[in-house]
Amino acid sequence: VENEQNISLSGLMTNDQLYTKLKQIEERSKRKMKLEIAGYSNAINGDLMEKAGYPLYVVKFGDADPNKKKVLITSQIHGNEPIGTEAAVDLIQKLASGGKEVEDILNEVTIWFMPRINPDGAANTYEGKPYPTRYSLQTWDPEHFGLDSDTKAPWYYDGEGSERAQNNNGRVVYGVPGFDQNRDYNPNLDLRIEDLTDDDVENALNDKEMNNSLKGGFFVTPEARTVTQVFKELQPDVYFDLHHRGFNTVSDTDNRSVIIQVAAVVSKGEYIDNFTGKTFEVDEDVQKLGKQINVLGYQALQRGFSDFGAIQKYPDVDLPGTSLGTFALNDAAIMLIEIKGQTQTLGQKERGKLVQSVKVPVYEIFKALADGSIADVDPDLYNEIPVSTNRISDPTTRD
Repeated sequence: VENEQNISLSGLMTNDQLYTKLKQIEERSKRKMKLEIAGYSNAINGDLMEKAGYPLYVVKFGDADPNKKKVLITSQIHGNEPIGTEAAVDLIQKLASGGKEVEDILNEVTIWFMPRINPDGAANTYEGKPYPTRYSLQTWDPEHFGLDSDTKAPWYYDGEGSERAQNNNGRVVYGVPGFDQNRDYNPNLDLRIEDLTDDDVENALNDKEMNNSLKGGFFVTPEARTVTQVFKELQPDVYFDLHHRGFNTVSDTDNRSVIIQVAAVVSKGEYIDNFTGKTFEVDEDVQKLGKQINVLGYQALQRGFSDFGAIQKYPDVDLPGTSLGTFALNDAAIMLIEIKGQTQTLGQKERGKLVQSVKVPVYEIFKALADGSIADVDPDLYNEIPVSTNRISDPTTRD
């Protein structure tokens, strides 16, 4: 998208269109699918089912059966990252349609989707027009949590209410504060700051050594609390989180634009909870399965020297406050899928191809979990996926 062009979002589902579509699929699914509301985006008063804001839907294929493999997929934790949602809906529709292959999968694997976990950010506007934003929309009010009025906000709070401008040329200020929901998670899944002593919470928030990106978040957003509640209900073996990112080429000698980046490592080493002192770490077998699903996803898109095969590995990071980091530390094998571009850079351009770049690997992983062939994937091949490099500022340039 050039600077002078208007970015079109008309081919991407609004919240209302998404909810209507999910209800239609459920009606036609012959009871294979259940659609439930897990919470609401503005339910800040302790009751996640308080009807405030947008509903947070969970699509269920199967129950939390301990005798089956269990998968949880979330998408659009950042409101300006919509293609994962489009892909999730396509996968939901495929599973709901049935057939022998789908039956074989669902006999062995329970699959739950939360296809849009930041509906506020997705519905954000600027100057009267749609302008999705990374942030969930919520003002930091320490007194709401029983804290002193001058208590500092979690470090991932955007008090200005701003987002990157078209093609990342500066920022626009839409004026509604919010949180980066993907830093609000905590390996201590039961953490609720209103249940702790005021002094402990205030000290943690006011101390940069405890309120930073290397620590878990504070679960101040209803969205993070709701997703975590669903995670606890399902206790998934595998967790996918669908994101967007910038632009890269594969290498100095491979000029293809990277279509997705993947990752199995978002938490490294031990994590010690600030408040309880409890230690969390990623189980070796869980890490192995995470690498296996990432390898299989990578392999599923290798179609000769096509755009689909232009995949990199996201750098190994240690981010316990992300949903992926938190859930990996709670025994879920993870796969991060970072799709190229965001609403302010690509809009709906390349929608079909980008949707396929998610659907194909995820569905192949469903099949491998169902028939057990995932165990045959060599986890060491994860180290051979090209590492993220050659970041470029704009998809039309190759500098």
